[in-house]
Amino acid sequence: MTLYRLTEAGRERNRGFRRNARIALEALGPTFSESSAKQALAELEVLGQLGKGTATSFWHRFAAKGAHSKKTAFVERVPD
Repeated sequence: MTLYRLTEAGRERNRGFRRNARIALEALGPTFSESSAKQALAELEVLGQLGKGTATSFWHRFAAKGAHSKKTAFVERVPD
């Protein structure tokens, strides 16, 4: 199973829906799997705390594109 962790850029998310997503991922511990992250984000989606985003779209933004202005990933793969 592949594990991930928040990057420094991911820990700095302090506004809006990305902040909510960061808090949900931090609650999973220092490392987490993609499925547990998506589950935590899905709970926020149900509560309306992800805006128009979905759990999958937020995971993609955090893991692939990161911040639109900086293009820095918020989540990185933990080396084996």
